[in-house]
Amino acid sequence: MRPAIARLRAGCAAAALAAAALPACSASEPDPAPVYAVPPERVRDGEQAIRGRTGRSADLEFTVLGYRDGIREILGTHADRRSKGRYVRVRLLAVNRGRDIQVFDTWKQVLLTTDGRAHVPDMSATMIKRQPERLSVGAAMRAEFDLWYDVPGNTPVKGVRLFGSPPVGAVSDPPGAEIELP
Repeated sequence: MRPAIARLRAGCAAAALAAAALPACSASEPDPAPVYAVPPERVRDGEQAIRGRTGRSADLEFTVLGYRDGIREILGTHADRRSKGRYVRVRLLAVNRGRDIQVFDTWKQVLLTTDGRAHVPDMSATMIKRQPERLSVGAAMRAEFDLWYDVPGNTPVKGVRLFGSPPVGAVSDPPGAEIELP
């Protein structure tokens, strides 16, 4: 009896070792690449946090972070202003994925409405809210800011069409990246 128990114990130990080694031998996912721990930022009053809305134009990758529609009046450090229709604010993250500087030009970025119109940013709102007109986004740099639009009427917003600058050697402007908005 004793040899049988010893063989049983040895068999159980061998099975346990084999079971423990299986995950190590199987094809497992590699560890994900490390990422920066960027401090979270609170969503502003009335703003909707947006996730998973990204597009790319040339070397600039755009992610819509936040969205607010229906703002009737804005206040700044030096002025206040009522909208002609309603202000729409789009919080944007721009990341340069290239090796050279990309120039972000606010005035090229358009807001699309369901009636097929494309709206350019509102100059007064952009200035009152102290947002950039043009921004040099260096290689591997990221920048976060707002785009402001004054949209007439109640036409629903469809999305944004965002443009990077031509990469070195390009002979024309890059196509825009369209990102849907809620």
